[in-house]
Order: sequence, then structure tokens, then C-alpha cells
Amino acid sequence: MVPVIQDKISTEINFNNIKAGFCSERRLVLPASLLNQDCLLLFAQLTGFELRLALSLAAVIGTRMLGLFLILPVFMLLARDMPGYSPVLAGMAIGIYGLTQALLQQPFGRLSDRWGRRRVILIGLVLFIAGSVLAAMAETMTALIAGRALQGCGAIAGVTLAFAADHTHHERRSTVMALIGMAIGAAFLISIMASVPLASVVGLQGLFWVTAGLGALGILLILKTPGGLPGKPDFLHEKGAPAGIWPLCISVFLLHALMTLLFVVLPGLLLELHALELSQHWKIYVPTMLISAALVFPFLRVISARRIETLCLPWAFAMLSVPFALFYRELSMPVLVSAAVLYFLAFNLLEAVMPSMVSRLSSETGRGRKMGLYTSFQFLGAFAGGVGGGWLLQTAGPEKTMLFAAFACMAWALLSTMLLKRQYVGP
Repeated sequence: MVPVIQDKISTEINFNNIKAGFCSERRLVLPASLLNQDCLLLFAQLTGFELRLALSLAAVIGTRMLGLFLILPVFMLLARDMPGYSPVLAGMAIGIYGLTQALLQQPFGRLSDRWGRRRVILIGLVLFIAGSVLAAMAETMTALIAGRALQGCGAIAGVTLAFAADHTHHERRSTVMALIGMAIGAAFLISIMASVPLASVVGLQGLFWVTAGLGALGILLILKTPGGLPGKPDFLHEKGAPAGIWPLCISVFLLHALMTLLFVVLPGLLLELHALELSQHWKIYVPTMLISAALVFPFLRVISARRIETLCLPWAFAMLSVPFALFYRELSMPVLVSAAVLYFLAFNLLEAVMPSMVSRLSSETGRGRKMGLYTSFQFLGAFAGGVGGGWLLQTAGPEKTMLFAAFACMAWALLSTMLLKRQYVGP
């Protein structure tokens, strides 16, 4: 049903009962000033159940990711006071989380197919809290690394995406994934603004206690989340992964490797080329993320209606190559902001579209396993981007590092066009 805009203050959306037994007609009142019409049209396509599910899972993932992002902007500086500190060990403490996440995404996906999504998410959140507590109480770098590794053992990203995919229609799945992606983006924005002032009050150990509290909040949220049918025992009969999933796994690996590389290199460039101190970087990140979030919905509506995900993916990677080719130059502020908007727009498109494509390639009983494989590559990419980005920055400098990223995006755009055309089969 098309949303009815009542006035300039509020917008009322009716949600009809599409899935029998899930919900009766729901009415949601949202501030019209916060949403553009394309965003409203996308949300109006969701049933009331789908919207509640998406918001609940977005809140679970958002609170957990906020706990992680709060650490990143300040960790390398605050960890210097830890006994046994060295740059190598500090880098390992950052990267070990992504490594253990990647290794355990697939096992957690398999377990969720057997035990049910909600139960496995709860187990993952408990492990995340335990790791946060261990890191908060750590008195040496070795103990801190162990805490970060245990945090990563709560590998629930793929399970959460499978939970969402289990209960949403495939034509509306990218909208649900977009909401979850927006929660991650919001967590990133909040962390950029809050990390430094919060760390100045509570210190590094205090930040880990905050992450433990956010994990506990996630447990309360997942207990309130609707849905959650248990997995079926015949998941063991589904062997291997469909061929079409591999281009998507490589795509998410590259996307997150280059995202991590970007944040290894870009802060220094903003300081050196544009005289922006670290405390002012939010002035670039926050507006560009908000603008890109508003722009992504019209694109998603067209992509969903025309089912052109396979066309969108290569073009989005081609779009990513442009900001990477520009960031290392001395740019005017409008050009810098435009390049950042283009980057986040392409990133958000891919973050919304690719999980939906993966879920289409998976049966209900094997979906957690396939999502686990997909998110394993995602976290491996983050790990590789951090390590590789730092090495390239040290050995080749920021200009060649950014050019390498631009070349990688364009090369994969061309190669993925051929691979997806050959392997991907729509619903």
C-alpha cells in the first residue's frame, strides 16, 4: 500500500497482513522529515512482521557493532600503556577478532541450521560478552589479545542475516538487509563521535566494559525478536555450496578488505592534505554517510523492482574505483565530500544487495551455512585489509596504496560481470 503523507510533521504507513498468522494490519507513524519518499515506498512494501523483525535484528547487530567500533579509533594509542605493548601485538589484537570471526562463521551457520537461529545468536552474544570482560580485566597484551579473540568467537553475523532471510519475501529481502546495514552504519557514526570523549573518561578497560554492556543489551533484544523457527534436521543432506555463491564471497572479501584499507590510509591523508585533525574527521564521515543512506533507497527500489542485482554489483565496484583514485589528491572540500558520498553509496548498495543474492541461492535448511560462508569471507577481508593496508602504506605510500585499491575495484568489476552472468541464477 502506498504511504499516505498526512502533513509535514508525520507520515502514516499501513502494513497489510501478507504472511498469514504473522501479523494483522499494522500502522506505523514516522516523522516525514526523517525519510524521503523512496525510503517510505520501500518500507511500505514490508509487512508489519517483516518490519518488526528487521528493526529488532538491526538493533541486535547495531549494539554489538557499536561495541566493536568504539574501540577502533583509539585502540592503537591507548594500548601503548599496556605492559608488553608493541605495534605488532597491538595490530594482532585488532586483527585477531576478524580472524576468529571468519573461522567460526561457517560452524555457527551449521549449528543455526540444526539448533535454530535465536539459540545460536544467544550463544554468540554470551561469548562476545565473555571476551569483552576478559579484555577489560587484561593486564598484559597477551591477555588483551586473548579477550579480543574470544570476542570474535561470537560469530553471529551470518546467522543474523539468515534469520532475517528466513522470514522475509525475496522481493523485499534487500530492504531488510538495507535496514540491518543502516544499523551498522549508524553504529559506525556514533562510534566516530563518541569514542574519543568516552575513552578520555573511562579509558581502554572502561570501553571494554561498555562493549560487554552492549552485548548484554543485545541478548535482551534478541529475546524480544519475533520469529525464529528451528532449523530442520535435513540440513545435513545439502552438500557443498552452489557455484554462484563464490563470486559473491570474493566480492564481499574485496569490499571489506578495501574498506579496512581505506580507514588505514584515509585518516592520514585527511590530516596531511586537508589539515583535518582526528577530532574533526566526523565532519567528513557523518554528512557523507547520511547523504548516501538517503540516496541508496531510490536505487534499491529500482534494483528490487527490475531484479537487476547482477548488473548492480559490477557497476557498484566500478563506482568504488573512482573515490579511491581521488582520495590521495589535494581536493577541494566539495569534491572530497562528493567522492566520499560516492564511496558510501556504492558500499551501502553492495551491503544491501549481496546478502539478498546469497539468500536466494540457499534453501531454507542450508541458509545459515551459506550465510556463514559468506560472512567468513567478509571478516577475512577485514583482516586482510588491515594487515595488507598497513604493509602497503609502509612500503609503497598512500598514493600507490589508493591506486592499487582503485585498480582492484575496476578489475573485479570487469571479472565479476563475466562470472555472475555465467553462474548466478535468480529466483
